[in-house]
Parts: sequence; C-alpha cells; structure tokens
Amino acid sequence: MTLNQLIKGQVARITQIKGEDAISIRLMEMGLIDGEQIQLLGKAPLGDPLEYAVRGYRLSLRLNEAKCVEVEIV
Repeated sequence: MTLNQLIKGQVARITQIKGEDAISIRLMEMGLIDGEQIQLLGKAPLGDPLEYAVRGYRLSLRLNEAKCVEVEIV
C-alpha cells in the first residue's frame, strides 16, 4: 500500500521509498525513511495536498509524492 491510500487518522510504518529521482531523494531528506511511523492528519478539500505527522512535525505532500512512499499499517 502507498501513503496516499491511508485513511485520516491511520498510522503506518514506512517500508520503502520508490525510485531514485529527485522527488524520492527529497522525501528521504525530509525524514521519510524506512521504519518511521507516519500518520495521515487530513486532506485538502480537493484531496491534494495531504498532511501527515512524522518525526514530531507536520508535513504536507502532493498526491504524486505520496504515491512514491510504500507503507504498512501499524
């Protein structure tokens, strides 16, 4: 499952960041690394961007960025 498929309030563990492009590297630089827990806090009215809680801060990601992050439900 990918990060964009989480339901509001759901907590998951990051298992993999797909790709080797600039977006994937930037996501890892922002703290999205294997094993980190992440929670979906909410979505914008049109569904993009998405807001997450990770490593003690809030992070907003576009839908296409969230699709690059594979997770498993905790």
